[in-house]
Amino acid sequence: MSTVMSFGKRDTLLGALLCLGILAGNVGFVSARYGLVHKAKQVKETDQWRYIQMSRHPDGGHRLAREATYCWRIFVPRTVNLLVRAGLSENLSFWLITNLFLFGFLLVTWIYLRDLGFTMGYRITGLLLLGLTQGAVRWYEYQYWITDPPALFLIVLALLFIHRGWHAALYPPSILAAFVRESYVAVYPYYFIRLWRTRSFPEAVRRTATLAVVPVIILVALRVLIVPDQPDNLVAEVHEMIAFRLRHIAEQPYLFTVGAWGVLFPLLLLFPARLPGLIRRHPEDAFYTLFFVSLCLVANNTERELGYALPAVLPAALHFLRAFVAESRLPLLPVATAAVFMQVLFYLEQEFGAPGMSIHQPTSLRLSAAMVVFWIVAQALLARGRRPEKPSAEA
Repeated sequence: MSTVMSFGKRDTLLGALLCLGILAGNVGFVSARYGLVHKAKQVKETDQWRYIQMSRHPDGGHRLAREATYCWRIFVPRTVNLLVRAGLSENLSFWLITNLFLFGFLLVTWIYLRDLGFTMGYRITGLLLLGLTQGAVRWYEYQYWITDPPALFLIVLALLFIHRGWHAALYPPSILAAFVRESYVAVYPYYFIRLWRTRSFPEAVRRTATLAVVPVIILVALRVLIVPDQPDNLVAEVHEMIAFRLRHIAEQPYLFTVGAWGVLFPLLLLFPARLPGLIRRHPEDAFYTLFFVSLCLVANNTERELGYALPAVLPAALHFLRAFVAESRLPLLPVATAAVFMQVLFYLEQEFGAPGMSIHQPTSLRLSAAMVVFWIVAQALLARGRRPEKPSAEA
């Protein structure tokens, strides 16, 4: 038992060091262009101004502090308000919160992948692929005032607890998430489907209802107590978003595939015929992914929304990567190196500093072609690996 615990500690420490390295790399990349803890006016987006005004005016005394749906995500702005009162600068407070929760997101993902049965080499590969995905890390180093990093951390923490069967442990992150961001609601159908699949329908209903009741009350209470300047018109938002995507229809295939996930997308398609079977075995992960894909009907930040799907997409991609290594009869190291190299290309190709990049990431034909070539070469290597070995001359 002590040997197992010692291994677990060393493994977690290694994961923590890797997470710090990933964060340092992303911070360094963004800082080289904008400086460390850069100013909000350097960012060619607008969401940050809502949260900044919410932190300065927790009573809603500024117009931007009362704009739906931002005004109900109070955890980060209120925490920043407290840190500023304690003597920290405003920007540093936002930056520290973002990086603390990004570190937690990466480290819990490392532990989650371990619990899912991935060995060290696959987990290192997976964490590097995650850290090189803009919608998971780099965007939040650029626009570090927003509320997604705590939401990402709380979601992957909840998935870890669900996998371990720790029902009682789910209450704190679920309650806290109600003050952070409504994206966490994807956890409840995930939990329900998993329980229904592994236990029984009545137990799934009971446990999910008891878990969700307090957070739902909080979400409703926030919307009653904090009245926005303009009502949140969901129908109008859906209509506007669909019209926007139709106007830019040619870009959507790229945005929803390689443009959001990089090499993870061709990894998912290494064995296309096996995807339906994986979905049948893990319907909760399929629904969770579909939830955030569907959310793009009301949200225009495609990379960020699909970044929330990574706790389900990344294990699936690693599952097929592991199968590829086994069936191609290639060592993991060169295969993983090739995958990480492709993600580096993705990282370098994606833009984040030009105006409108959160909603209008341009299609990269060069990156798309590289991913197609990567997939074709992988299929050729699989075909070669499946050929029976020729008998030796001595035989």
